Amino acid sequence: MVYILISRRMARTLEKLHYIKVVPKKDISLERIGIKLFKGVEAEIPRWLADELEGEGFIVKEDENPKIISELYYKEKVSITPLEIPPYVYSLIRGILRSPPEDSLMRRDSLALINRRISKILNYIRTSLTLRTNKTPKNLLLEELILYNALKLVLDEWMSTFLEIRDEGDG
Repeated sequence: MVYILISRRMARTLEKLHYIKVVPKKDISLERIGIKLFKGVEAEIPRWLADELEGEGFIVKEDENPKIISELYYKEKVSITPLEIPPYVYSLIRGILRSPPEDSLMRRDSLALINRRISKILNYIRTSLTLRTNKTPKNLLLEELILYNALKLVLDEWMSTFLEIRDEGDG
């Protein structure tokens, strides 16, 4: 039997691992983790590090503009396959959904973008089960890759259990 648990803690951890753009206020050398930042030169670093450095006053984070969600949704809407999108998109969407509902258009586009990408993931899984392929779709964010693998595992297990269909490598 397959059990899949995706916790909020995991989601918060993934959010902290995404890279964001920052501009250092001075040269910073973090030799232990192999990062060098130069004053005034835009760089991408993990969010957890950016939070720490911002707290110390060493860097300025570049704002992640929530308006990008609407642009991404309209591009995603006309694409057959998942488009490449910035890794911080789900962090932006969480912020939009947590905020007061003044901007209902932004909330609508956020949910529509999620639904569109999930629909593409489900279509890809359906096709991969029909064609018996294990190829993973391109341009999925880490959060989506977790969803894809979890759903594929559940469906593979269901087909194996109820339809007695096994992959060639299952023995």
